[in-house]
Amino acid sequence: MTEATIPSFGRPATVAVESLGRRIIEQCLAANGSILTPGQSIWTAANLAELESRDVAIPADGFFDKIAQRLVLATPEEVQLFAELLLLNMLPISDFKGPTKLKYLNQVLDLAPPRVEVPAQVANVLGQGGSFGTGGAFTLNRGQQLEYLIQVAKHVKSLSPQRVQEILADPMEYRAELDTVETKQQAQRMALLYLAFPKFFLPIVGVTDRRTIRNAFADYLEREPSDVDVDLFEINEAVTREHGGPVDYYRSPWKELWQPQSETIEPTDQVQHAWRVRGSNVLGYDLVPKWRQQGIVSLSARLLRPLEPGITRDELKGFIEEDYRTSGYAARQEKLDEFYAFLARMHIGDLVVTFSRRRLYFGTVTGDAEYVKSENGLSNLRRTVKWEPHSLPLDSVPGELTTLLDSPSDVADLSAQIDTLRPLVERRQGPALAKSANLPDATSELAQRLHVSQTWLQECIDLLRDRPQLIFYGPPGTGKTYLAQEIAKHIAPDGNLTLVQFHPAYSYEDFFEGYRPVPVGNGQIGFDLKPGPLRRIVDKAVENPTAVYVLIIDEINRGNLAKIFGELYFLLEYRNTAIDLLYRSDIDGGFSLPKNLVMIGTMNTADRSIALVDAAMRRRFAFVPLHPSEPPADGVLRSWLMEQSYDVTVADLLDALNARIEDPDFKIGPSYFMRPAVFVPGGIERVWRTAILPLLEEHHYGDRTVDVPATYGLDAIRRSLGSSAAHTEHDSGPAADAD
Repeated sequence: MTEATIPSFGRPATVAVESLGRRIIEQCLAANGSILTPGQSIWTAANLAELESRDVAIPADGFFDKIAQRLVLATPEEVQLFAELLLLNMLPISDFKGPTKLKYLNQVLDLAPPRVEVPAQVANVLGQGGSFGTGGAFTLNRGQQLEYLIQVAKHVKSLSPQRVQEILADPMEYRAELDTVETKQQAQRMALLYLAFPKFFLPIVGVTDRRTIRNAFADYLEREPSDVDVDLFEINEAVTREHGGPVDYYRSPWKELWQPQSETIEPTDQVQHAWRVRGSNVLGYDLVPKWRQQGIVSLSARLLRPLEPGITRDELKGFIEEDYRTSGYAARQEKLDEFYAFLARMHIGDLVVTFSRRRLYFGTVTGDAEYVKSENGLSNLRRTVKWEPHSLPLDSVPGELTTLLDSPSDVADLSAQIDTLRPLVERRQGPALAKSANLPDATSELAQRLHVSQTWLQECIDLLRDRPQLIFYGPPGTGKTYLAQEIAKHIAPDGNLTLVQFHPAYSYEDFFEGYRPVPVGNGQIGFDLKPGPLRRIVDKAVENPTAVYVLIIDEINRGNLAKIFGELYFLLEYRNTAIDLLYRSDIDGGFSLPKNLVMIGTMNTADRSIALVDAAMRRRFAFVPLHPSEPPADGVLRSWLMEQSYDVTVADLLDALNARIEDPDFKIGPSYFMRPAVFVPGGIERVWRTAILPLLEEHHYGDRTVDVPATYGLDAIRRSLGSSAAHTEHDSGPAADAD
């Protein structure tokens, strides 16, 4: 067997791939010929320039549909040139199977008549496989790699014939010319080096792998390591001589020498993460009995190719885009999330939860993920698991946990519920998760401080226990926001309180979560998913299920609720249900509102009558009125004046004023007068002139039948009360000081 026919790394497919690759380098890249129609000039500088103007550096998603649009005005020669560039791009990689490579090639050739047929010899080489895997890099960056190939071809054609002969004869000279073409596509660069000189540049295209292998086998060098390409060549020559033939650094026992397996980690009692993996109804089968018998947990991954350990998310995405190309983009995204969680985010020692026939089963992960080709494609991705001998009826599990277990995803992250799950695994009583928020009763001290009755406060708390959303509504100044805050502090004494204010421009992205621009370096801007106040308080409530959290929404009626809540509106009524979110960033098992989160809203009826409130909103919230002439608001001012030792006739003035205002939504609330500034000399006149009358003028705007100052002015109200109210005109402090 000659050196030219010795397979690289002992892989039989490499001989044919390397032979065809060298022909393309010589006949096309370094000349003007063609590999599909030998003797025809296709790789010309003119065709390359025209193709470059078509802007082929397009994203991987929908690549072939988009390239068809870019080439709609291209000549048949340009289309064939693009097909041959694609052939050079796909030729050495093993990520695609032969039929897929041939399909992609024909897909391009179909774009221009007369139809160019792929020669049988080329098709045969494609069918033999590839020389190396790229981890999805070629799939994700295909457009940029083809653009790079065009740039390289243009550069080589700009060289003198003598220089072209020099670079085709010397691997280091060839590399020097390639390095004059700047690119970020290092995998494609290494592929070009390998195809031109396969015995010098090894079929190892990963930058990290190249350095790691060189460092691991550096003892084979008779000098200090320097140039990675030269070092790898010399190392491979020495290893091949010692071994008596080619070795594959990606197979045992060689890969263990540079890619050592991580030390086995014994499962611990302190589980850090928990995962629900669906085991029932997997392609119509219930796998849970098989899992427990064999000590495994698995995902179907029916269409997914075999994977190597340590795969990155981007690499996995490339494989899924290819292997699940017949699925919709949403299904591919879901597969990416689930597979990556199983492969990379799940760890030894994590808790696994599954259910079958209305019973819940628990296990502990004991092994790394591995790919095992299974019958019927039911269990291709696997991990070993130590299953607990006992199970629990699903009906005995806390309601919030049941909601997450019913998530449609095959893998769901239940780590936030780890404190709930641990006691279930150990068959002991865990933290009590009440059917509603665990709210303390109203106290007489709270009622006295707020100047309302304890009975009324207790009713508010009972309403929140029954339905954890409540709205205080009424005219301005009735203390809606103040009462909401004080009640929130009472039921959430640990400070678990967040206040937001709605307005017409407020959105879902402001309230819950949305993408926001962030600097990513080099003057570039990217977008990150950022949480809003609701998302932040929900996450805190989930992490601490025994504490109460309160979200106050001030001026709730000023926002577009359908726009702000989006799909979350459903959860206000159905908290025992999980839904998918608008921006689903990862495996989250569905989203639900925890029962220990209470919402209290305020609504100004001077802006909007409750009769105009959307029926869906009225169904989701309990509405509690606060009107100045009705309990509890009607007695607040008088009680406060007595406590502060101020003249109680101010309360008489307010009562007389409200008696003249016919519209209950425009009556004046007591908080306008519950400030010390009202009781300094001239204070009550000032508040009447600058706060009270402007409100009433706005109310009667355009109504010429009402003289606002004459009807509602302070003097008019005092006269209606008689001399008893006249004393307040000269009061300068508490009534006790006047005695």
